[in-house]
Amino acid sequence: MVPSMLQTLRIKNLAIVDNIRVEFRGGLNAITGETGAGKSILMGALALLLGERAGKEMIRAGEEQCGVEGTFVLKDPSHADAILQALCLPPCEDGRVIIRRIISQSGSARILVNDSPATLQALKRLGAVLVDLHGPHDHQSLLDREFQLAVLDSFGRLEKLRADYASAYSEWRALESRKSDLQRSDAGDVAAEVELLEYQAREIRDANLSENDESELQR
Repeated sequence: MVPSMLQTLRIKNLAIVDNIRVEFRGGLNAITGETGAGKSILMGALALLLGERAGKEMIRAGEEQCGVEGTFVLKDPSHADAILQALCLPPCEDGRVIIRRIISQSGSARILVNDSPATLQALKRLGAVLVDLHGPHDHQSLLDREFQLAVLDSFGRLEKLRADYASAYSEWRALESRKSDLQRSDAGDVAAEVELLEYQAREIRDANLSENDESELQR
């Protein structure tokens, strides 16, 4: 997991919440309150930003959609940028990653990372390096392969090499995709040419031309 901090959390029309904005400061932030005060809603909103599945039952009664937005500040965005680039998403701006999720009554849902559409799988991968959730007997990052590799890279001071590799790999994938598109296009052109030649050959056969037809036409 990269050193990061949740700077702001915005929630609109989620469960019983109308519209709130919570700002966090460096150091320890504690949220307290009696049962039913809404602490679990804040955790649920954060879980949505980390790739938790969502349903329209989460939308506040009487509303058409709900939304959650989180801004994460990273001390060193190079690792996150490498993951974002591998996912074909925009890099951090000023060390910030902004994640939005919008859920509608129609069943449609939108995920935006730095204002670009993203998949739920991409959100899970990114969320795993931004936040580490701990509960009773729950130390997720220690069992996560992505975190283990990040620790090894950090220990070996290989973050820049990893970012360079991710950039080169992303470029290679784009070139391979372009190559496949060109090959499919060439195959289509060849097939069209073969079809045209076969049609012309049939036309010649169906004309039943004889050896004298050319001289007759020239008269």
